[in-house]
Amino acid sequence: MCGTCGLRVGAKLPGRVVLAESWVRCASGVMGPGSAWRCAGGVMGPGSAWQCAGWTSDTRCGTPVGREGEGMKVNIGYWVSKNARLYPDKNALICAGRSVTYRELDRRVNRLANALADMGLVAGDRVAAMMLNSIEYVELLFACAKKGLVFVPLNFRLSVPELQFILDDCTPRALFFDPVFDRQAGTLGTSVPSLVLRTAVPLAGGGEYDALLERWPETEALDERHGGDDLLLIMYTAGTTGRAKGVMLSHHNCFFQTINGWAFGNSPDAVTLVVLPLFHVGGLNGSVTPMIHIGATTILIPKFDPADVLELVERWKVVGIMAVPTVYQMLLDHPDFGRRDLPSLEVLLSGGAPLPHALLEAYDARGFEMRQGYGLTEASPGVTGMGPGDCRRKPGTVGKRCLYTEVEVMDDEGRILPPGQTGEVVARGPNIMLGYWNLPEETAKTIVDGWLRTGDLGHFDEDGFLTIAGRKKEMIISGGENVYPAEIEQILTNHPDVGMAAVVGIKDPMWGEVPVAFVTPAPGSTPVPEAILEYLGPRLARYKIPRTVYVRDVLPISAAGKILKRQLVEELSAPQRQ
Repeated sequence: MCGTCGLRVGAKLPGRVVLAESWVRCASGVMGPGSAWRCAGGVMGPGSAWQCAGWTSDTRCGTPVGREGEGMKVNIGYWVSKNARLYPDKNALICAGRSVTYRELDRRVNRLANALADMGLVAGDRVAAMMLNSIEYVELLFACAKKGLVFVPLNFRLSVPELQFILDDCTPRALFFDPVFDRQAGTLGTSVPSLVLRTAVPLAGGGEYDALLERWPETEALDERHGGDDLLLIMYTAGTTGRAKGVMLSHHNCFFQTINGWAFGNSPDAVTLVVLPLFHVGGLNGSVTPMIHIGATTILIPKFDPADVLELVERWKVVGIMAVPTVYQMLLDHPDFGRRDLPSLEVLLSGGAPLPHALLEAYDARGFEMRQGYGLTEASPGVTGMGPGDCRRKPGTVGKRCLYTEVEVMDDEGRILPPGQTGEVVARGPNIMLGYWNLPEETAKTIVDGWLRTGDLGHFDEDGFLTIAGRKKEMIISGGENVYPAEIEQILTNHPDVGMAAVVGIKDPMWGEVPVAFVTPAPGSTPVPEAILEYLGPRLARYKIPRTVYVRDVLPISAAGKILKRQLVEELSAPQRQ
């Protein structure tokens, strides 16, 4: 492993040349800013010393990385150690009025890692966290990484029975929790026999967590035997369609997520703000770890408040934010949006849900660039993304393939479809999950012949930009015609009176299924169902026009920012059950 760039000798990339394995020079072109491996002495033979040929900031890396055949593993815990040397006094994390430099972060991570190891936790043991976004949250991840432990972020919005199911499934040895969740943690802590450590972590710092750190030394805790394809994270899916599944992500998965992100622009000088909860893959692995990897500064938001976010962007000159469309709408609607000085804000990354065209235009009119991406927990999460100007050129799409992720659209027989034809989006690459925890059969159904079956429908255009048409299970078949909810939702949100939109299918005695729509009002507007249906008339085929439009003040939203369509379907069927 290169200690400076983090690249690994012998990393195999599906569909591409092997990087410096055996006697092979990397012939895959440029691997993002990290680039390739070359022989330090120019001799491509057994025993030759390899040297990283990548770039760090403005300097060629050149770090000696050992010799061919030596076992070297990427361990993301090393990123903290590395940046403690490169950027010791730079702020690594800022949260709730507190900050830690990279030097301080590394010392605290080492203390925590040494504490966990001395208390009997061994590689492979699980460590769960039920916490608000905080500095300690990130410390836990990297402490686990250094000792080969497995970090399990918990969605604190779940009910106690749902959390109990997850803990019974992953059997953690330690549970860290914010005191605001003391009641839930108390119930869970007494019913999980595997627990040997239960620790409260105050958002303001101090308490028993800091007392724990003070009892152990800050000596380097990194165990280089762990990393690579070893399990690092179990991230449970939201369970909006049934039982929550634990997605297993390795050190390599996380590393290649950072590489994929490089292609769309990251800088060590950047200050980014994380709105998404860290129990969400977009918050933890899509936002925080890439910034730690390159030595940037990350601001964490424990609880979303538009006024607080806008104030922090102005004060810290934030360059980028990653959030769901709902968050961007709330920021835009806040009176401080027009009063704050926000020239530093270069890019707004959007994911988790379709980006309404009206929202894109509103930000564009104010000089802000939005970029839509597409991913899922099983892909760490990046699948596609956008570069500068792409959202203006290709509105309605979710960008192009990430650098080291192969993405195709397949039919039900596994044939790759040409541009313009809709099928299931599939992906493969070094960022794809190891599988589902304790669910080998589900893993086998989801990863087929090396391809992750996303369950999403979509199509590419001739320029390689992907458009998502909705969930495969949500596709509506009306009179033998395929109806894609996302297509209708995109047009609905273009209506000036509509804020959010969701389309679901209901049974119909004549057509089999027909679409119906739910919409929320745009600020200051009152949607009229009849007017909306009239608006759709010239824009959609007749069989795609919703049978009914329901207006709601709000739509049910998951922690990941996705509309819970299952609840809408249940609402429609409720009268039939009475």
